[in-house]
Amino acid sequence: MGLSTGCERLDELLGGGVPDKRSLLVSGPPGTGKTTLGMQFLEAGLDAGEDCLFVSTEQTVDELEDTFEPYPFDLGHEGLTVITVHCEPGDTMERDDDLVVRTLEGGDRAVAEWFDLPFTRENVVHYLSEYGPKDRILLDSLSGLRPIAADEVSFWRSTYDLIRLFSDTFDATSLLTAEDGGTGDGVASDLLRYATHGVIELSSVERANQRHTFLRVGKLRGRDHDTRRHKLVLGADGATVQPTQRTPPSELLGHDHLSTGIDALDGLLGGGLVRGGFTLLSHDGTTGYYAINARMLASAIEAGMAAAVALPAEVSLSRLDRYWSDTDWTVEGLLDDDRLFVLELAESNGDDHRNVLTYDEEERDWRRLSECCYERSGDRPLFAFVDTEPLLEQVSRQRVRDVRYHAAAHHTDEDDIVVYTINPAVQDTSLVEFLVDTSRQTIRIERGDDGIEWLTLRKSPTGSPGTSTVVAYDETPPYVDLV
Repeated sequence: MGLSTGCERLDELLGGGVPDKRSLLVSGPPGTGKTTLGMQFLEAGLDAGEDCLFVSTEQTVDELEDTFEPYPFDLGHEGLTVITVHCEPGDTMERDDDLVVRTLEGGDRAVAEWFDLPFTRENVVHYLSEYGPKDRILLDSLSGLRPIAADEVSFWRSTYDLIRLFSDTFDATSLLTAEDGGTGDGVASDLLRYATHGVIELSSVERANQRHTFLRVGKLRGRDHDTRRHKLVLGADGATVQPTQRTPPSELLGHDHLSTGIDALDGLLGGGLVRGGFTLLSHDGTTGYYAINARMLASAIEAGMAAAVALPAEVSLSRLDRYWSDTDWTVEGLLDDDRLFVLELAESNGDDHRNVLTYDEEERDWRRLSECCYERSGDRPLFAFVDTEPLLEQVSRQRVRDVRYHAAAHHTDEDDIVVYTINPAVQDTSLVEFLVDTSRQTIRIERGDDGIEWLTLRKSPTGSPGTSTVVAYDETPPYVDLV
């Protein structure tokens, strides 16, 4: 798959380490750990018996030794070559005030002493070409080579030449670091990011007077990689990335799941909907979220559960049948078999079946739905789906809280599942917060200005909280997928 960075979790974020014979750019503000991360990459190669090259453009060897003093890195390892390339005023054969290539104190002495090489792209590439082939290369940093070119495009070309030298001539896998102040004042420009195969972005955040460094894989061509932000910790053993997982270990929780009917969503949730719990699906009113709900209902019925549904205003019973065109059942058949129970809160669908209830304030309100389901469905576990928007037009917010607690305390068994949908933009903030707080899982679906529909897992005891994916619809069942 690739070469290890020396950090197991970072290898996982990269989808299997650094791609072989490719280049990664590590960008970030000063002091965020770019050099340490790069040296750890080299150290992993040395431990595997590989030949490594460290090119420093800003520090002497003595300064590097001071930098790495807290870490278990060995600059004197027989498999490691350390050279310095520095741009400074000096004497060339043409002029006495040209910028020249010069090694820093303690670096390799390959440059002839009787004159300095002009600081050009060709001379830097020629100078470095003497040190191949290598298995791994760290160039720290590109910021020190910025005077090599007069403009950004020329600098991109120079960087590209170095990458080709490392990848094609040396057959090496390389890490290149660059300053990025987060305000456009660094050299890690969009052009430079384009030149490399992947980009690892470092950033820092101040919280309670403490500085925290974070890492994110911003780009990696041809790899299914994790794009979430993680904490970068620099300790006695080098760089580690936390958290290694964002939910407690499954053996501590013992959750049982029901498939949502959408494989990609099951993967995001860590197996599906958590049984015995309450899932909140939050939306912005512009999405086709009910296609996902219809898949969840179909999966529950396929698993032998009874379904209790409080329909949103725009969904009729006949529309449910259209969502279930690939199944062996119909709405009418499920009603007759006491496997489907419907509460119509907005308007009647014209069905006078005994399991189709309408809201009536005189008859103990919508709690009748779950009670009716438990009374008539036998021993089947319950899948309850409640759309809260029409509900809140009829029922007080306090009543919603009372019913939610009543259902949890008296009805919801370990095999049951309850799903609510809510649109925070049109509903009371305290109620939204209440439902988020009491949920086991919270899923957010929203549409951007460009029409792209996003699904984000915001809360879950399993799976990948914080992960977002794009919702895609199809003309054939199951009609919806995540990509």
